[in-house]
Amino acid sequence: MSLMDQLTDVVVGQMSQQAAQKTGLNADLAQQLMPMAMAALMGGLKKNTSEPAGAEALSNALDRHDGSLLNNIGHLGDDAVLADGQKILGHILGGKQAQTERALAKSAGVDQSQIGQLLAVAAPAVLASLGQAKRERGLDASALAGLVTEESVRVQQKAPTELSGLMQFLDQDGDGDFKDDMLAAAGSKLLGGLFGRK
Repeated sequence: MSLMDQLTDVVVGQMSQQAAQKTGLNADLAQQLMPMAMAALMGGLKKNTSEPAGAEALSNALDRHDGSLLNNIGHLGDDAVLADGQKILGHILGGKQAQTERALAKSAGVDQSQIGQLLAVAAPAVLASLGQAKRERGLDASALAGLVTEESVRVQQKAPTELSGLMQFLDQDGDGDFKDDMLAAAGSKLLGGLFGRK
């Protein structure tokens, strides 16, 4: 089972409860959107670690995210952890953070601030999972980059094809200029699939 599969199976339910409390989203919607949030984060990490400097920076950051958070998921709702999550988002998504949040918000029909909070809940858990893998497997920066790429590809393969527009957007070089309506249309198809609509 992949790292993100394990994270999804073990903690998404609890994370979704935390996200619902912090964002005001319906709990069921928060649970449906959480894998989408994790996929977006992994896409951003894949882009970041494609260069040695980015891989090294993530490896160093994971020394502070060793996986201990996964032993007490209830702390994901703590203000300090959410503040850390917001910082993590800035590092992972960079200049594409606002566009990503806006597109996901449009697709779900919720406020951008709610998606931002959802991503802030997910980000520390994603890093904790990677940090635990680094510590337990003794991964250096290069091996860590390989793991991130492998996990990102798996997440994309498991996600509906409509998510590919967002993944390609996160994987692009440049200023992050991307048509929000295209992302929103992709997201709306994705959510239709999640909720069984055609």
